[in-house]
Amino acid sequence: MAFNELNYSIKCLYDDFFADMHIDSKTGIVEGTNKRFSGYPYIGSNYVKAPVKILFIPLDTGKDECYEQNTFHSLESRESLFSPEIKFDEIQAHMAGLYATSLFILKESLGLSDAWNQLWSKREYKSAKAIKLSADYLPRDLMTYVAYENRFRFVTIKRGVEIKERGGDEDRRWLNPSRESQMLWDEIQVFAPDVIVFQGTTGLWNCRIPELKKTYTVVEAYHPSYYGGGADKLQYIVDEIGAQLRNQGISI
Repeated sequence: MAFNELNYSIKCLYDDFFADMHIDSKTGIVEGTNKRFSGYPYIGSNYVKAPVKILFIPLDTGKDECYEQNTFHSLESRESLFSPEIKFDEIQAHMAGLYATSLFILKESLGLSDAWNQLWSKREYKSAKAIKLSADYLPRDLMTYVAYENRFRFVTIKRGVEIKERGGDEDRRWLNPSRESQMLWDEIQVFAPDVIVFQGTTGLWNCRIPELKKTYTVVEAYHPSYYGGGADKLQYIVDEIGAQLRNQGISI
């Protein structure tokens, strides 16, 4: 499947999802609620030709939410988050985890072992700082080879404006568990990833993971910002994510 075909197929899924969930096509506001759709998934421009296709499924949208515009991310605006290249000097914990995990999984198939070794040499630091310290040796287009989808797709209206706090789990709730579970399942079938990485444990009960494991390599990991479990460091990626991949037959 070509990149444009993948985008089109995902867009068609969301057309049906908008209709079923009564989402306003301009504002993203869900009829009869104080919630707004946060945006389409991120699809890297090289995802369809990646040697190992990785689909990340983190929690809710963070500071990149379109709260000032009172709307939601399109496929194009999501893609522009890493276009033309990732900004290492501004990287935060979540994106650092996305980047470091991608590099760990793709290092052999994309010929990036030297880059990984350079990053690994800074493993005493948190992933974000390790990346900043290793920036001169790291590929800036790496995120174009992956995709991600926030599994909690709705945010509270005015969050970031009248409601300043974006942290915590206030928007990690299912509005319609059955329909949202089916949407995630349908999306995964279209993405056809080699590896699925769930980041964060909230709401996993609704993600049909046992069924997914019959077809896909599935990793269940802490969110990369979770310092309590050590997930904000490279060692967690090597020990925990690496072990899950090896146990499912992925050489890493």
